[in-house]
Parts: sequence; C-alpha cells; structure tokens
Amino acid sequence: MANKTIAQTGSATSPTTNKSGTYVEVPLQDTIPIIFVPGIMGSNIFNTVLGKPVWMIGNGVSGKVKTLTKQMGKTPAELQTELDPLNTRVDTSGDIKVDRRLKLTEKTLRERYWGTVHWDSYGGILTYLQLVLNNVDLNEKPIYTTGLGGGYAAVQQMKQQESVYEWKSLLNKTESSKWSPQESLVPINQQEIEHLKKFHFPVYAMGYNWLQSSENGAALVAQKLDKIKQEYGARFHKFIIITHSMGGLLTRRLVQLRSADIAGVVHGVMPAEGAAAAYRRIVAGSGDVGALPAYVLGKNTEHVTAVLANAPGGLELLPTKAYNSGKPWLFLNGSGLMNGKDLHTNVVPLPKSDPYEEIYKADGVWWEMVKDELVDPAKLIKKDNPSQRSKDVYFKKIEKVKEFHSKITNKYHPCTYVNYGHDSKHLSFGTLTWTLDRPLRGLTAEQMKRLPRATAKQIGTYRQKIVQEQMVKIKEGKGTDVNNRDLALENNGIRYISLVSGNLGVFSISNQDAAGDGTVPHQSGSAPLKQSGVKQVFRMTGFDHQGSYNNTQVKRSVLYSIVKIIKENNIQPKFRS
Repeated sequence: MANKTIAQTGSATSPTTNKSGTYVEVPLQDTIPIIFVPGIMGSNIFNTVLGKPVWMIGNGVSGKVKTLTKQMGKTPAELQTELDPLNTRVDTSGDIKVDRRLKLTEKTLRERYWGTVHWDSYGGILTYLQLVLNNVDLNEKPIYTTGLGGGYAAVQQMKQQESVYEWKSLLNKTESSKWSPQESLVPINQQEIEHLKKFHFPVYAMGYNWLQSSENGAALVAQKLDKIKQEYGARFHKFIIITHSMGGLLTRRLVQLRSADIAGVVHGVMPAEGAAAAYRRIVAGSGDVGALPAYVLGKNTEHVTAVLANAPGGLELLPTKAYNSGKPWLFLNGSGLMNGKDLHTNVVPLPKSDPYEEIYKADGVWWEMVKDELVDPAKLIKKDNPSQRSKDVYFKKIEKVKEFHSKITNKYHPCTYVNYGHDSKHLSFGTLTWTLDRPLRGLTAEQMKRLPRATAKQIGTYRQKIVQEQMVKIKEGKGTDVNNRDLALENNGIRYISLVSGNLGVFSISNQDAAGDGTVPHQSGSAPLKQSGVKQVFRMTGFDHQGSYNNTQVKRSVLYSIVKIIKENNIQPKFRS
C-alpha cells in the first residue's frame, strides 16, 4: 500500500462533464518536506528594474534555440545590466509539466516553488522524488501485454509501477555496489523502506538568486522553510534537503541557520571546496560548457567577467583555501635559456597559502584573473562609486567570498550523504597551467611572474600582422592555420607579454586534466569524505555535471540516503494512520 490516500472527488480543474471526478492526493498527517536546492544554471532570475526574466533557459529543442538566439548578440554591458545582483530576484514563472501520476495540480506545484527552477534540468528529479517517496510499494504486479492496447498498455502499466521498481532496487546488493560507496555500506531492509509509508513527503524546489552571495540565499531559503514549517504545524517533523552543485554551498550555510529543523542533507556533484573551472571561465570564457550555457553565461572572457566579477554568488564557486588539499592548483610555466643554450623550465606554483590575495586579487600582472577594464562595461560601478576603481570594488567582494568560505569549510550537517562524479570520460579542470610559447634568455621564475603585459595597441598590431601572414599563405596556395591561437580573442585563455625584441610572447591556459563530471573535479567532489557528519560518499560515473540527477544510479542512491536519514533520526509518526 502506498503512503497516502487517493480520493475521487469533483475538482475545480475537472470538466463539468466528468461525472467520475478527478483523483487527487489526500496526504497523511505526518509530514517530512523534501527541499531541493538547485545549481547555478538552474535558478530562474527576474530583473525588477527591466521588468523581465533575464536568466530563464528555454525547455525542449525549440526553447533552447530561442534562448540561444536571444543571447548570442548580447554585449558584456547588456549582460552586466541584466544580471545585476542588486536588481534581480528569483523568477517563479518557469515552465512546469505536470505528471498525472502525481495527482497534483500545477497550482500546487507552483506553491511549492517548482516554477523557480529550469524544468529540463530539474523537472525530472522533482517529479521522481514526489512520485516515488509518496508511493512506497514493494509489491510488483504482473504486466499484461495481450488484449486491448498491446505494447502501449504494457508501457503504461510499467510507468504506473515505477515506484515499485525503484524501491525494490534498493534491496538488491548488486545495484548498490554500482554506487561505489567510499565508506562501508550499511544495507537497508524491507522494514526500513516500509516505514516511509507512514509519512507524507511534499517536494519543494528552492530556486535562489545565485548572483547574490549564498549568505543572502541561505537567509531567504531559511525564511521559506520557516513558512513551510508553520503551514504544517503539528504535522511537521523535519526537512530533508537534496542539493545540486552550488546549491550545496548555500545549504551548508543554511544548516548553520536552521540545523534543528533539518534531519539530513544529500549533496549531489557539489564543488565542496570550489572549482578551478570558475577561474578558467573568467580568464578564458565559458565555451567549454557548450553553446547554450556558454552564451547564457558568457562565451568570451569579456562577457563572463562583466557578470561574475560583480556577482558574489558566482565568485563563491572559486577554489577555497582548502582546495586540492591545500596544495597549489595554478601554475605559471615558462622556459629560460641559461648561458645561451641550457634550457631551464620555470614553474611558479600558486597559491602558496592564500588564493584570495595571491590569485583573485592579483592586479596589473599578465596572469591576473580579473582585468580592471573588463569589470564595468555598463558603467554601473562608476555611477555608484565614482571615486573608486572598478577592481577595488571587486576586491571588496573577494573579501566577502573569503568570509563565506571560512564559514562553511569542512562544515556539514551531522547526517550528510554525498554523491559526486569521478569519471575519466568527463574530464574537469583540477589544476590549471599558463604556458609560455617560447623560451626566453635568462628567464627566472620570479621574472616570469612580472613579465610586462602587452598593450592593446601592441596586440592589435601583432594580430594584424598574423592575419596578413595568413592571407599570404592562402594566396600562395599553402592553406591557413584556422586554429592559430593568435587569431583567437586575446582574453580567451591567452595572455600576451611584451618582449625586448619588440615581439610578443604568448601564454595560454591549459585544458581539462582531472576525472570528474566535466565541471567539478574529483578533488573537490570527494572533499567531504572523512569530514565530521558525513555518513557516506558515493563515487559515481556515467553523467555530466548538469545532468547528474537524470542518472538512474544517482537517483537510487538519493532514495537510499533518505531512508538512512529517517532511520538515523529515528523519526516516528505522531498520528495514527
């Protein structure tokens, strides 16, 4: 028997000709709300000054094409204006596709904030949790393939039994071994699963304004939790929170604000100690994530910097002091010719101890993460801070990032479960290296850090020369190097330095080098392992970062984690069912 009562009743949404009424959910009294906190790409954002959605990716092929077309022509100034943290809020009007099996109306799901998240990214996992948790059943029924409907009827019967298949899978040891648990796995039994029948599990989505600090986001989500708790009154037990990516960072702060009301947390693909990808996308653009997210976030460095350098929440994805076990993760690499012939490789490892001062606040050097001239294309900072450099205002945001990181580093709810990607087919940026394209006479490591940046005029002249050389090659029938990095945008993973000879040297940034999920490297995904409060960590494969909750094994590991959280908290019903 499933953990709810289904009543047949007349409904405001039922046609008047429907004499039999509509099946609707009549939930049990005892309630454990499930709160889903999405990642950076998944929260819909509305600009209150412009009066329009500014971060709402379309759904389906046509929706994505529409979004891509709209974003492609936007300038850095337009993106900075639209995605201004001070003038934006969560947009609740996103698409919702109601699965009839839920026995819930779109109105109910909107009241549970499902419209705050991108449907194609999270609609599947929200529907899955709502369906499976509220239909706890281990009794599989036979599938009839003969008679009216044939194969179609069989498929429909199987869809109706999806919850049964999911719950039964948890009793299969072969299934759980696919999750690669990093701690000894304590199996669950039928009785522990059946215990969930005594509870109602309403699923809520908690989109948040990722442009603002997760400190702000956690406070706003805490207020929503208070409201939900109040609405359920005596029926309320505790919340269970499921997170994706950046949502995990926000939730770790949320736990500190509302720990007494939270039974446990399940983190998915969380950049627990940040991600080097955040640094790389600022210095190289976000083309590595594909056309759609690249144009929404910003394909080129100019676009990404205009958004992220002004967005505390986005900056909080940068590697923390604990990243990579506290070891350097950014390297400057260049060769020096000693005595005119001996080649010596110089490597400058960063940070030595403090990434905030040594990397994020680097200023005026060729390898600086944020260039002052790219921070404020819309002149918004200049308008509010006429006497300050744009980069000085950015520095204050980095101080807040450091403060936020210090609050959550190695801090987890005492009943935490984690799943992350460790897949060589989905390489991520674990460490990054700037490499010089030629050896320089007498170059030392210390000199390499301070090589002079080329001016915009020097770069323009140099690029013009390269283009002319390529045109000559074409005329001579020798073809052209269409992938010549000197024809790429100077800011996209390339930094020019001015040489004594009058030529320009070129540093270029490295590509993915670590197993992960394409965004979060294993170093950061696995960081919660052995930390206080973390009960289990699942090292998983077979998915990319954004699509992790579309993976069957990930979803089943979440169900397992929820069962364990309820048992470990010894949550018992207050009301007789």
